[in-house]
Amino acid sequence: MPPYFATATVVLACCTAGAAAWAGDITLYTRANLGGPAITLHEAVPDLDLQGFNDKTSSVIVHKGTWEVCAEKHYKGQCRILPEGEYAELKGFDNMISSVREVDAKRAKAGAR
Repeated sequence: MPPYFATATVVLACCTAGAAAWAGDITLYTRANLGGPAITLHEAVPDLDLQGFNDKTSSVIVHKGTWEVCAEKHYKGQCRILPEGEYAELKGFDNMISSVREVDAKRAKAGAR
């Protein structure tokens, strides 16, 4: 086997392992206390209009990962970082979420300082 095949295999394995570390889940609910219609996302969504969920989120469960939720499309405007947990109410952020994406927890923590 030529040496460049071995290198490509190692690079592919590293990239695949990194992608698996970012496999989070977040569920957005239309009502407080995790009620009403919901949508579960497994990847970034820069525009929740496409899912019919723009400005409709009143509570959230972050099942896995750390997620950034933003008031404007394409991760602009006011944003909040949500680590794993249940958010029965989004005080001051109710019905405002327009985009969501998973973020690296370490970088999110450093940016919050």
